[in-house]
Amino acid sequence: MTEADNQPQISTKVVKRWRKSLEVAFLKTVRLYTFNTPIAKGKYRTFLIARKLCTHTPRELSGVARDGRMFVVDLASNMQDSLYFLGEYEKAITRFVEDVIREYRCKIFIDAGANFGWYTTLFAKHAGDEGFVHAFEPVPNTFDNLQRNLDLMDHPTNVKLNNLALGEAKSQAVINVFPGEPIGHASLSNHDRTETIQFACEIIPLDDYLVANSVGNVDFVKVDIEGAELNFLKGAELLLQQQKPPIFLMEMALNQTRNFGYLPNDLIQFLRSRADYRFLKIDETNERLIEIDAFENDDIGANVLCLPRDSRHGSIN
Repeated sequence: MTEADNQPQISTKVVKRWRKSLEVAFLKTVRLYTFNTPIAKGKYRTFLIARKLCTHTPRELSGVARDGRMFVVDLASNMQDSLYFLGEYEKAITRFVEDVIREYRCKIFIDAGANFGWYTTLFAKHAGDEGFVHAFEPVPNTFDNLQRNLDLMDHPTNVKLNNLALGEAKSQAVINVFPGEPIGHASLSNHDRTETIQFACEIIPLDDYLVANSVGNVDFVKVDIEGAELNFLKGAELLLQQQKPPIFLMEMALNQTRNFGYLPNDLIQFLRSRADYRFLKIDETNERLIEIDAFENDDIGANVLCLPRDSRHGSIN
């Protein structure tokens, strides 16, 4: 028997466990730099390189936004890296949304496609004791993540979470999650693909929900449901019958709407046919708002702030 034979054997599981712990510690160290450094240049590149160096992708890390909100971060979701490493998520959109909420004094919110809760928790912060947030997320695992992130706000009583999808009519459907893509791309359309993970979900019209829950006038509606936005609007006519129509933050993305047989401009036309709206396209790269009457034919679309014209408030520019 050789000396090597007498050495204790380290199992593969133990090695993997050690490597996983070391990688998590490494990512936490990288975050200390990217979150706290005042040097903007290179931060994105730094955490992207760090992620590529790791063989294990942590699904549960404690993260904090720059405004103090706490999150359980899932780096495997392919959409929460900037939240963990920078404390930011959809930075430009968030800034403009908060500007609008403050200027229009929004208190009652709808979050359709709440995902992991970035906007739900943001709305809850602004709603305060006088307001309320109604959030909808149909994907079961994502809904669980949403619930946990809301719980980190010390169980606010001004939020109601609903494991439902919103659409034109009440029905049962399946929602598709696409392997390798961000969980936020889950859709009621299968995109003509076969490699999807499907979950059963219930669809209800928002009108039914508003009546059943005695929800009065709504101030702000965020709709990001991967192409099903027009179906949402058709089931939410009560919103557009309010004396003062709500503000919308709506994804109008060509790659998503065409899976449902319509174009982003159809959303603009639908809203315009119901109320007098301004449409401000969010240029996330240059962090600016661009007022549009409609999208150009070759435009891929964008997130759009839809503001009712109201002389009682100033204009967001």
